Amino acid sequence: LINNWEATYFDFNEEKIINFAKEAATLGFDLFVLDDGWFEGRNDDTTSLSDWNPDLSKLPEGISGLSRKVKEMGISFGLWFEPEMVSKGTNIFEKHPEYLVGHPMRKRTHGRNQYVLDFSNDEVVELVFGMMEKILTESEISYIKWDMNRSITEAWSMNLPSERQGEFYHRYIMGVYKLYEKLIDAFPEVLFESCASGGGRFDPGMLYYAPQTWASDDTDAWERVKIQYGTSVVYPLKTIGTHVSAVPNHQVGRITSLKARNETAYFGSFGYEMDITKMSEEEKDQVRKHILFFKEKRQLIQHGDLYRLLSPFEGNIASWMVLSKDQKEGLVYICQALAIPNAPQIRIKLKGLNEKSKYQVVGSDHWHYGDELMYLGILFNEHYFESADNVQFVLNHDFRTYLLEIKEI
Repeated sequence: LINNWEATYFDFNEEKIINFAKEAATLGFDLFVLDDGWFEGRNDDTTSLSDWNPDLSKLPEGISGLSRKVKEMGISFGLWFEPEMVSKGTNIFEKHPEYLVGHPMRKRTHGRNQYVLDFSNDEVVELVFGMMEKILTESEISYIKWDMNRSITEAWSMNLPSERQGEFYHRYIMGVYKLYEKLIDAFPEVLFESCASGGGRFDPGMLYYAPQTWASDDTDAWERVKIQYGTSVVYPLKTIGTHVSAVPNHQVGRITSLKARNETAYFGSFGYEMDITKMSEEEKDQVRKHILFFKEKRQLIQHGDLYRLLSPFEGNIASWMVLSKDQKEGLVYICQALAIPNAPQIRIKLKGLNEKSKYQVVGSDHWHYGDELMYLGILFNEHYFESADNVQFVLNHDFRTYLLEIKEI
């Protein structure tokens, strides 16, 4: 997918989005996702959450018109929501203060200029469902990014008596599940992605409804190596939202190569979140090739067995691999965080291979038995050379990645 958030933030109109989607179609993307800022008054993060009315000053034909135009380009359309939140000054905030989480006699704390709706109250669930149902019914939407950008504070429901306030958190999540259930029943063809960024809700319960999760708004490639490695200890790669973003990175300011950003993002649901309209032709050609490669390897990456080889939390080099169930094809990812002059040799020991099978590293004339690759490993060091017995590579600058394909021969 391609998401416009880090490309435009709130500053967009229909013409800009249409041009963005057209470029995405030529590069081979399957899905365009319109992020935050599409509803009335939403020109920054201080306002408008819960008033889910398309901003006709930005999008004259609304979401319905825009979604159809995008679909006519041959790609699907997705939309961002933050259903559990409400901004000060909105219709719900002014008319239904009892729908907000918090005690009426105490100050409610806002986070990111927003407050939380009380999803333990069925009236709130029904109200939000009605607003989302209207947009989904009128539009050609294939995907919903469900965001959750703050934690719950002052946990209190005006819908529950004081002696039952201890039930609030449980009932709140049951209300979230209820909204998911109602939407999925009404729109079974829509893919929902949940968000762990603010709510910390990357869990099996949420994955039942939203089979992939945006793991973090931190999109820097090296940061993502650690995020994805840690997340993969519990959750399958295909559930992890992984994006290629712009450099200097918007969170940490780090510059990494387009190659490194792509090869890191391959190991998840894979997408882009940057301004592709400002890329050079050379960069666009790289994007096309990366998308084609991912589509070719998607079955292997998302359904193969994952082996973590070197932890980014324990050293300068991180590595993992995915292997097909029949042990005939594998993809090995290696990332060096910082370049080291005259570095010692490092062996990457693979896992899961058939000990007696012969494997070739694609692009090399060498082959190795599975037990060699697992117990002796592939040799890496600072200085490049090859011999009849070893396949070796150079790691000679910061945040450099390698992607090795291995196949049984």
